[in-house]
Amino acid sequence: MKFTLIKAYVRKAIAFLLLLGIGGCIPPQSPLTSSTPSSNTNDGINLIALLLVRKNNLKNEYRAEIYPIALLLNGHYLEVSEDVTRDLKENSIPDITPDRLIQLNEKRIIVNAVQSFTVVSNDQELGNFQVEKPIISQFFCSSLITGQGHFQGQTPLSAIFEQIPEEQTSQFKGTARNQTFDESWRTAIALNHLPSPLAQPPVVSQAEESEYRQAALQVGKDVIGRLVDGQSLPGEAVVETIQVLDLNRDGTPEIFANIKQGSRIDENASQSTNPTGFATLWLTYKSGNPQLLETIQASASATGIQRSPHYEFLGSVDMTGDGIEEVLMKRTDYEYTVFEIYEYKNNRLNRVFNGAGFGC
Repeated sequence: MKFTLIKAYVRKAIAFLLLLGIGGCIPPQSPLTSSTPSSNTNDGINLIALLLVRKNNLKNEYRAEIYPIALLLNGHYLEVSEDVTRDLKENSIPDITPDRLIQLNEKRIIVNAVQSFTVVSNDQELGNFQVEKPIISQFFCSSLITGQGHFQGQTPLSAIFEQIPEEQTSQFKGTARNQTFDESWRTAIALNHLPSPLAQPPVVSQAEESEYRQAALQVGKDVIGRLVDGQSLPGEAVVETIQVLDLNRDGTPEIFANIKQGSRIDENASQSTNPTGFATLWLTYKSGNPQLLETIQASASATGIQRSPHYEFLGSVDMTGDGIEEVLMKRTDYEYTVFEIYEYKNNRLNRVFNGAGFGC
């Protein structure tokens, strides 16, 4: 019952957007598409999405799509992804085709209401993306409605693909709906409304980066040590990934890091006195000392392979216009992926959205 009510509210929100006229008919200088703050009453509305640039490795062709994640409406994040897997797989609608399914869902497809997006990657604007039409796209075992389109100007998609960091790449190989796939996906954050100018990323010297890595290692080792009751783990602790940000623009860094301590052992071992530990965490500095903000994930494994879930930092950008950047994360569980949004307030990271998932 609750799920039905939420879906009904989302549809009302989309109808509200259509009533406001948000979409291709809004002129470029409109506050909803401008990158400067505005007192317009519509500033409480924002569509948070992913830009996906898909490279067909078999044909060396590129396609760009908008994948809607969440609608920010008056301080609340509403899930707006449209999963049509069941309709296509189970043939719940007789003689259904992708085009017919798009037609049947037309009134609740949010990319029909919101069609212009500013794309941000690595604290840089990649340009303005315009949705041309909704399509059904394959996400591993899932079929979801996305918006296919193009970048304004003459920038080719191959150049956009190369501008997105390589670590933002996913691979998709296999067969779905009688089609063979061999694709590389690169993703960036897309907003229909960039409410404030992008902040300059913190300039981190080599000495500072080394300091932050050591701080992340120490905090991560403490987290892992509590997880395994303080027992000694084989191998050195290493920082597998690290991001240095300044979410509230106060000159003090916020640091995201994935830490691993231990080494791979016999996969057939049922028990181990020396498991491998993993920690995904955020830390900051207070009075010059590192301080743990949040432990998002911590686990120990006898095989040396991290258990689900696995968290990936996708980027940060001010989505609400309050001058503080929100964080977009991807969480991968066993054969399933969801997206999470975190707000940084009162020296804490609070998860404010979890959804828009796909998988098998």
